[in-house]
Amino acid sequence: MNRFVPTALTTVALLVPASVLAPTATAAPAEAGTAVTGTWKGQVFGDKGADAGYSARVRIVKRNGELRGRVASGGCYGVWRYRGRSNGWYRFAEVITRNTTGDCVKRVAVKVRRDDAKLRVVWRERTTGDTARMLAGKA
Repeated sequence: MNRFVPTALTTVALLVPASVLAPTATAAPAEAGTAVTGTWKGQVFGDKGADAGYSARVRIVKRNGELRGRVASGGCYGVWRYRGRSNGWYRFAEVITRNTTGDCVKRVAVKVRRDDAKLRVVWRERTTGDTARMLAGKA
């Protein structure tokens, strides 16, 4: 009898669907991060307190499961290295690789998120706290 009981319990457990046994959780999208991928362009405002904007173009791709990007804005060209996600924002470190104006900050923090069909981008200079913003459309 001792041998029969564990076998019967095992058989019953195998017949119960996994969804009944497992807690319900919202699954992450299969392609997390793809909402922000693509090429985006818009006007950057607020840089160094300026009201006037200048054009910027951002390209975000997902390669080998990791987000990365490239940026061209106001004579500054650089790369974005993915740093994680928090509170709905994708965070990157921007490193300027080419500076044609002499006014580019070498390293800044960047965060992006989708707002409907637009991409909201916020740059923040780490040492001064200066910020710039862009609401970009698909290029």
